[in-house]
Amino acid sequence: MRRTIGRLAAVCAAVAITASCSLQPSGVGAIVRQMPDEPSDVPAPVLPPPPQPNKPRLAENPTETHQGKNNATVPLTWPSGVSGFLTFDCPKCTGHVAVTTDGTEGLLVNDGDAYHGTAWFNVSPGGKSVHTLTVEAKGSWTATITDYRGVPVVEPGKPYNGHGDAVLAVPPNTNWGKFFTGSKGSNGVWVLVDGYPHLAVNHIGETTGEFPLTGPTYVAVETFEADWTFTAF
Repeated sequence: MRRTIGRLAAVCAAVAITASCSLQPSGVGAIVRQMPDEPSDVPAPVLPPPPQPNKPRLAENPTETHQGKNNATVPLTWPSGVSGFLTFDCPKCTGHVAVTTDGTEGLLVNDGDAYHGTAWFNVSPGGKSVHTLTVEAKGSWTATITDYRGVPVVEPGKPYNGHGDAVLAVPPNTNWGKFFTGSKGSNGVWVLVDGYPHLAVNHIGETTGEFPLTGPTYVAVETFEADWTFTAF
């Protein structure tokens, strides 16, 4: 574009005074590039903050209890989005024992024979809430769901002895957790950090694990019929 204008200007200068030369509009606008350090009067757009997922709600809710025998599908009345803690007890079960849900935390129990343990659900932010339990068992069982008030609270600096699957509440002013088990099977420890479950320990066989945690929070232990010790300090 600039080369075209320059040629036209040179022609005008060479023509006699009686001749006239003018630049006619072409209908094509010029492109003006703004230098990076040149101030702009146009304010930068204000972007909305990114959406935050809904954190699990540790709200109070009445205890819900269901009893049955062998395989069953159990509809729950537990409110959506409220964290729940399922304690499943089948003292005379034989063979495989499993409890699954229709929510994000799909598998709550996966064990064998006589079983007693606790697992959490509705703790995944933005996840699908649990409304139904599906029980696979051979024997009479009891499924009890409580809110956070039904979870045992550990005492800082004092070892808590447990067996199998469990959920523990960790009080404020704690910074570290220590887990030990002599189990020969698979061992896992989950911790709720800022409302999200994180896997802190994942090991097969005898396990000693230390990990950071910030109380108040909750810890879920998953072991296969094994004794274990957890200490928060």
